[in-house]
Amino acid sequence: MKKLLVIAPLAFCLGMAAQQPSIQVFNTSNNYAQVVMGQTIYLTTTPAGNVQQIFDIKNTSSTTKTYNVKRYDITLHASATETAVAYFCFGGNCYGNTTTVSPNSLSLNGNTSASQVSGSYQMLTTDLDEIATTGLSIVKYTFINTATSSDSLQFAIHYSDPNAPVGTGIKSHSNDISSFDISPNPASSSAVVKFNATRTFNSELAVINSVGQTVIEKPLTIAEGKNKVGIETSGLPAGIYFISIKTGDRAITKKLVIN
Repeated sequence: MKKLLVIAPLAFCLGMAAQQPSIQVFNTSNNYAQVVMGQTIYLTTTPAGNVQQIFDIKNTSSTTKTYNVKRYDITLHASATETAVAYFCFGGNCYGNTTTVSPNSLSLNGNTSASQVSGSYQMLTTDLDEIATTGLSIVKYTFINTATSSDSLQFAIHYSDPNAPVGTGIKSHSNDISSFDISPNPASSSAVVKFNATRTFNSELAVINSVGQTVIEKPLTIAEGKNKVGIETSGLPAGIYFISIKTGDRAITKKLVIN
């Protein structure tokens, strides 16, 4: 009887250890602050603006694991004529607002982060396109271990929440690029990307369709100050695309509609 009393607690402890999550998440857009399960992140939108945050995921276990991301649109700010649009990039591709589960998974070796994987968009990039007025949108994201669904971490992003604690609203920005705009948008035969840069550096521009395929890619030499890049869109089918410009180990992305 004494042996049974000793073994049972040991088995219980081993079971508890097996349930420890393998996921750590860090908000790279906010000084790499760690994101904990159930956390709410408050962001500030601007009229007709884009808010973007980038999150790094780390596999804290000693074995290789594969992860997906799922997006839940709890509420999206809307008017009589338009609705805010949420979308994301993960595992090497960007996806349109109708994609809520990442078609591409990300495999990470033990004690490895997405930021250590070569290629663009390995980390989670969350985007929200605000409408002509600002208002509350709530979007949740979950990182899920594809082999063990209980091994997951979910957090919420509240955009322009009037009940946000004082001082928690964070405006998304890039240290390298600002005033990122595309015109005309919607476009038909061509579009022009305009932006300001705080320094001179080499980069690349990519046009990505709504299922994550890169349809145009071109190298850029970005000058400090105002920049303008033309894109030929006449050969592309009508639909939603994403224009992305790399800025170091990150990328800034904006939606383009082609009609």
